Amino acid sequence: MNIARRLPGLATLRTYRIAYLPHDLAAGVTLGAVMVPVGLAYGELAGLPLAGLYGSMLPLLAYALFGSSRQIVVGPDSVMAAIVAVVVLPMAAGDAGRLALLAAGLGVMVGVLCLLAGGLKLGFVANFLSKPVIVGFMHGLALVITAAQLPKLLGLQSVGQTTIEQFVGVAGRLDQAHLPSLAIGAACIAIILLCRRLAPKVPGALVALVASGLAVALWDLDKAGVVLVGTIPSGLPGLSLPLVSLGDVEALLPVALAAALLSFSDTMVVARAFAARSGERIDADQELVALGVANLVSGLSKGLPISASDSRTAVAETAGARTQATSVIAALVIAASMLWLAGLLRFLPVSALAGVLIASAINICDFREFARLWRFRGVDLAGALVTLAGVAVMGLMEGILLGVVFALVLLLRAFAFPADAVLGRAPDGTWHDPVYRPDAQPVQGLLVYRFSALLFFANANVFRERIEARLARDPSIRAVVLDCGAIHDVDLMACEMLAELERELGARGIRLAFGDLRDRVKRDILRGLELGPHMADPTFSTVEDAARAMVAT
Repeated sequence: MNIARRLPGLATLRTYRIAYLPHDLAAGVTLGAVMVPVGLAYGELAGLPLAGLYGSMLPLLAYALFGSSRQIVVGPDSVMAAIVAVVVLPMAAGDAGRLALLAAGLGVMVGVLCLLAGGLKLGFVANFLSKPVIVGFMHGLALVITAAQLPKLLGLQSVGQTTIEQFVGVAGRLDQAHLPSLAIGAACIAIILLCRRLAPKVPGALVALVASGLAVALWDLDKAGVVLVGTIPSGLPGLSLPLVSLGDVEALLPVALAAALLSFSDTMVVARAFAARSGERIDADQELVALGVANLVSGLSKGLPISASDSRTAVAETAGARTQATSVIAALVIAASMLWLAGLLRFLPVSALAGVLIASAINICDFREFARLWRFRGVDLAGALVTLAGVAVMGLMEGILLGVVFALVLLLRAFAFPADAVLGRAPDGTWHDPVYRPDAQPVQGLLVYRFSALLFFANANVFRERIEARLARDPSIRAVVLDCGAIHDVDLMACEMLAELERELGARGIRLAFGDLRDRVKRDILRGLELGPHMADPTFSTVEDAARAMVAT
């Protein structure tokens, strides 16, 4: 077994330089200090504060050992926490113990799915989430998080199930807002955003939460009605398999599939972004394995499903991280906090955690992405907006599904109605679209046609109709040459269509030839044409060869 590939963390350890240790130590302590309150915040979003802490510890160790990146930091994030809050929480029907069991079971299922995908070399599946879908989903997620946290920020009871209902519910009760809670939450948002803008190296979330906890302790704000997180049990989580029922497994499976795909896609985006700056190479299949092990140990330790975090990775990088040792040290800091500092966490106001999450939602949003999509292609913007609306109105899973279906419909439409062109001959003997090469002129009596897509059942009739339409417009055409350079595959229905077309054209005295074919396409077309022993081969190496043969005859 190639240890360097299967266990990149061990390979790093073998070449570890002592000069890295001060940097990794400082970065690890900083990262751990940030991850404790942030993990608690994401746990609060999911309805399981402790699960956010548990999911912030052992997964760090797992990824440090199995991940192909030296830099990436994993843990609970807004996407995974929101999935638990929006999809899993209703399944628990108000039972906190059942919610914890289902969330842990989801983590285990995500881990198993990622491990299976990694074993099967399915790293390419991340490409199925297109850019418009990701943009729409992330902005829809920001709305979901904000809608869920606004009542906590304002000191109100949550009303409504959908994002729209929650916004409407809050808007109708603004006059009932608890001003001290609002002040704390708004101050946390302001601190985080200011630190992000003016002092990126300062962990704004940590500063905000420490300040809010001190304010509560110094001024007894809990007596003024500010709701606190409350007692956090000290100690480390044990490892146990969440024994969910078969019915729960069936209900969680589609959620786990979506969560696994999102976790992997998010991780690859973050990994590639940071790898581009450091010159690292990211192994997609190994990332699936690393995420699988990390999610598995998170579920076994009663944590939330996890993925890579761009903000926490940035914290580690800014603090001077060199290797995976940073994650190991951060995990030790989190463990120490759970053992000896759990009592201090009870002073954290719920509105402060809501502020952290709303600031995270603001960070997710980048409206320039919509402008980029619009400039590139309007239909891509439509895909993003459809996904966003689906997430906001229907829910996370439904929104993702709607966006993916929309993207697939557009893809099928592009395949069914691809670009084409009638080519002309340039002075140098090559064939081009006259729109882009004005000196390329058509040859009298000859139609040279390019179809820019694979040829299969969905577009075979479109192909035939376009050929016949051009022949109808020019009755002088006696030969047709098909430029097959862009046709990289054909299926049986397309071959049957070509055979019928060849016979019909022959009956009208029009010859058909094929130029610039790939070997496999040539083989399949010849099989479909079923040429007799005395029939000439209509395929040629180049379009020019085919054209000359047709003109000569």
